[in-house]
Amino acid sequence: MPAVTPFFTRPKLRPGVAVSRSNGSVDVLYRDQGCTLDIGDLSRTDVVRLLDLLQRGSHTPVELKERFAALADQIDELLDELDRLGLLTEATLTSPAGQLTGRQFYRELVRFTDRMKRRVAGSEYQQRLQANQVSRNQLIGYVVEYYHLVHRAPSLVAPALGHVDTALTRELLQDFLVSEMHHDRMLAESLRHVDVDEATLERCEPLSTTFALCATLGALAHQHLLSFKSVLFLFEEPYEEFNTAFEQRAAAVGLPAGFTRPVLKHSRLNEEGEHDEITRALLSEVTAVSPEEQLVVKKHVGITVETLVKLEHHILDYYGDPGNPVPRVFA
Repeated sequence: MPAVTPFFTRPKLRPGVAVSRSNGSVDVLYRDQGCTLDIGDLSRTDVVRLLDLLQRGSHTPVELKERFAALADQIDELLDELDRLGLLTEATLTSPAGQLTGRQFYRELVRFTDRMKRRVAGSEYQQRLQANQVSRNQLIGYVVEYYHLVHRAPSLVAPALGHVDTALTRELLQDFLVSEMHHDRMLAESLRHVDVDEATLERCEPLSTTFALCATLGALAHQHLLSFKSVLFLFEEPYEEFNTAFEQRAAAVGLPAGFTRPVLKHSRLNEEGEHDEITRALLSEVTAVSPEEQLVVKKHVGITVETLVKLEHHILDYYGDPGNPVPRVFA
């Protein structure tokens, strides 16, 4: 029989294995299964001490041989037999190099996102707002595209519930889903003040970049729950400076307060509900994230950050062209 003991780093008797001594032998039993060790000429004290160390799982096979030199030639055979009977397990399972807990990975993800934003982001839309360079249509277009995202959010989040891994994860996602429902009504109310009614919104086509964000979120909810959890905070981060600049610019171009108020109300609700904490809460439930998973998630987060940046450019380009229909209704 081939030896299997090299596969044990620190062999240990399984929980529930009992060791009992009688004259001339030692019984090693797990329920109705086990073996009897005939001590013979061996040192009874050494055998008992060896089994005691195996119950602790504190030594490697090499260390056991060094410690019990008189038994060294028989330790491999003994371990092989105990393993064959299912009485041994590994005392310590080492974590793969680079593995992180969910909480550790969340902190790494925030740092990664901050670095990426410094490299590719810097909100051009906000910069133009603060420079008084955003037109009336570009303000309206921002809310229209925002509406498309918020309107579709519940249907994009819901599929993730079919893949939840813990009861708390289910509860967190259910609460998040409920909190997002009907928020589109606030944005629809905003757009009614600029003569865009709900019937028009139903026929309105989102920009391709807005559609790409919706498709990404929906695909991750269906296919990669860890990435889905990890990108949610990107859609929920509070931007007080942006809101202030948006309100001021809207007033400057003559848009009514009824247009601005629902947008700001929606932002405040997200902030008060700490929606930006959803990713932290969900990842806290993740026991371990392997290096491979970290790489996949970072790719998805990076693509989402880049797409959010592209959406701002797309809004400025499309809604800044006076020849384009606003809203985007083509039939």
